[in-house]
Amino acid sequence: MAQVTIHYRAALAELTGVGEEKIEAATVRDVLAHIKKTHGALAHKAAKRMLIAVNNDSIQLHKGFDTRLADGMEVRFMPICGGG
Repeated sequence: MAQVTIHYRAALAELTGVGEEKIEAATVRDVLAHIKKTHGALAHKAAKRMLIAVNNDSIQLHKGFDTRLADGMEVRFMPICGGG
């Protein structure tokens, strides 16, 4: 397990009541499990619908929820914005 910093934005920050926190996690899936256990099912559902970035790279460029984490990495949950 690695020590990582999670950054919450928008509705997820409101649901969790924090802007960031440090946790132990090996993968992004572990981070999502932490959110569900600590902040509830509604926060977990919102987190899975957001753009998730590890050190500013979308997890979709890596292994999705199975993206591995290392000490000092930052996991950011950002709202998906669209428009036209």
